[in-house]
Amino acid sequence: MSRLVILSLFTLFLCSPSFAQNHWEAIVLASDTWNYLPATSEPPASWNAASFDDSGWLSGPGGIGYGDGDDATVISPVNSLYLRLTFDIPDTSLIEEIHIDIDYDDGFVAYLNETEIARSANVTEPSPSYNSVLSNGHEALMYNGGRPNRFLFDKDLLRNGTNLLAIQVINLSTNSSDLSSTTYINALVSSQDIIYHPTAEYFTPPLSFESGDLPLIKINTNGQEILDDPKIMATMQVINNTNGINSPSDPATGYDGYIGIEYRGSSSSMFEKRNFTLETRDSLGENNNTTLLGLPSENDWVLHGPYSDKSLMRNALSYYLGSNTGRWSPRTRYCELYINDEYNGVYLLIEKIKRDKNRVDIAKLTSTEISGDDLTGGYILKIDRADDAWVSPYPGMFGTGEIIINYVYPKYSDMPAEQRNYIRNYVTDFEEALHGSSFSDPASGYRAYIDVTSFVDFFLISELGKNVDAYRLSTYFYKDKDSKNGKLTMGPLWDFNLAFGNADYYEGWNTEGWMYESTPESDGYQIPFWWSRLMEDPYFTSEVKKRWNALRASSFSQSFINNYIDSVSSVLNFAQERNFTTFPVLDQYIWPNAHVGGSFSSEISYLKTWINGRLSWMDIQIAAFEEVTSHQYAEYKTNTVQVYPNPFTDEILLDFERAINTGVSITITNVI
Repeated sequence: MSRLVILSLFTLFLCSPSFAQNHWEAIVLASDTWNYLPATSEPPASWNAASFDDSGWLSGPGGIGYGDGDDATVISPVNSLYLRLTFDIPDTSLIEEIHIDIDYDDGFVAYLNETEIARSANVTEPSPSYNSVLSNGHEALMYNGGRPNRFLFDKDLLRNGTNLLAIQVINLSTNSSDLSSTTYINALVSSQDIIYHPTAEYFTPPLSFESGDLPLIKINTNGQEILDDPKIMATMQVINNTNGINSPSDPATGYDGYIGIEYRGSSSSMFEKRNFTLETRDSLGENNNTTLLGLPSENDWVLHGPYSDKSLMRNALSYYLGSNTGRWSPRTRYCELYINDEYNGVYLLIEKIKRDKNRVDIAKLTSTEISGDDLTGGYILKIDRADDAWVSPYPGMFGTGEIIINYVYPKYSDMPAEQRNYIRNYVTDFEEALHGSSFSDPASGYRAYIDVTSFVDFFLISELGKNVDAYRLSTYFYKDKDSKNGKLTMGPLWDFNLAFGNADYYEGWNTEGWMYESTPESDGYQIPFWWSRLMEDPYFTSEVKKRWNALRASSFSQSFINNYIDSVSSVLNFAQERNFTTFPVLDQYIWPNAHVGGSFSSEISYLKTWINGRLSWMDIQIAAFEEVTSHQYAEYKTNTVQVYPNPFTDEILLDFERAINTGVSITITNVI
């Protein structure tokens, strides 16, 4: 008898668990009985009001829709489905936090007690009609093992007593193969008892944003709005604790001072997650060179927020591969960004391209240097949309379109006419030599004007990534003084977020085909004729082949690239969850995605698979190039070694370029 009593008490204990004071419960379950209207005409404007009489509507358990086998109540195809559900809240003071989780196809707007609490990004009308058109479709996730989208809303919208949840689900069209509406409301409840329902099997509590393992950058605009131009004065703190755990409440461990900040980017300006240019300043607004997250001291920086690139690493990968060719590429550091105490996701701190001994290491050019060797360098130029620019006399590769070449350094306003004319004439002379009948002649052709090896490296990385902007936008090149062998040098690399299969236009998704041939004649920003002409020269293609073979045996090998991708995804393991909770885009098409994987792991898998296919295709194409010279890459060398920090104590970093197939000997002659 005693055993039976003990067992009964134990069973009762299992069935009636004791909860911590704060725990998560489901207030609304998808399986609840909903009143619904498959609309063939516009419902009354008060359809989402508590006073509306929905007794004439149909009723059934959720989810409600058709197709995919994920609906408890199946309806016929419609453009809009209207849903209403009432639920009771006995004591709103016990609700600490609340959100709606909804799995939908294709769009929706949700209201609580007549106030909008959530909508999908593809619904653009303030008050959509029953036959509204969506900007794009959206696939439900739960029937394939995914999780619903989560939207936090204000708990103060709840009422003691009866509450009304009303949802309009919008189909892409009545010809769509499916429509889904699977909805939950979950709340953090301050009670030791279950008041509503246990949470559903899919449920995981919201991620804590209290701490993370990436460095944090906190920016305070002091009530000002960030603009496209000019920069506003703000303050910035960098938190990078030695134990690797960083909280926004921690004191600054790195930079703690003033910045100028503005939005940056062209196509990215339409995204919810914006990019920024910032400069570190002193209290008077003057430039303040400083090191950020261990990068060499400077005052100009970029905060890149990957958005359409859901791997979060295409730019970082490109610059890493660029640096492994032995050429300077912008160095990067991952961080998480807060603006005015609001979490903004995962960002990449990037060195901005500029003349500096630790960046583009060319001569400083002053406005008084207008003759002789002084005049010949250094200059930084960029092919891009027009800013301070000239138009090349040679159109794009199809014989159409203007090629716009921008003055970057020195600033156009700081350049006397002699400098503007010199660099413009030099580039034009190069184009004339390349366009001419003797273009392949070593002395009189294009080789007299350019650093061929830099063009080879730029070509290979642009093609490996199949960057749809390559050659025609964000394309930098520079020239040092003649006394420093100052020929036109391609690079540094910039803006590869639409590379590595992340574009659904210009064959960017296709692992086959040369990118320099892929931009159509109709595009307003053409690829210069330079690249198709260079590929006509057996000497250039031979250099491409030899360089490719050398890189494929090292930093362009599949294992080398995969190891880097794996290491970055490991670093981002926890932060990416916070990022995609804030910006739930993993299952959405974000222009110009060629792949929508629904998860971070799927995005990483796609990136690896795409690169493997691209490497294989390029292997076959380049193997067919004829080798016409025994020229080797001994010329891949550097004239300088960057040493920092200086002075140093027990560690020193040497930054230099070398040939991929040569050794290095370092001799210290005086340790002081």
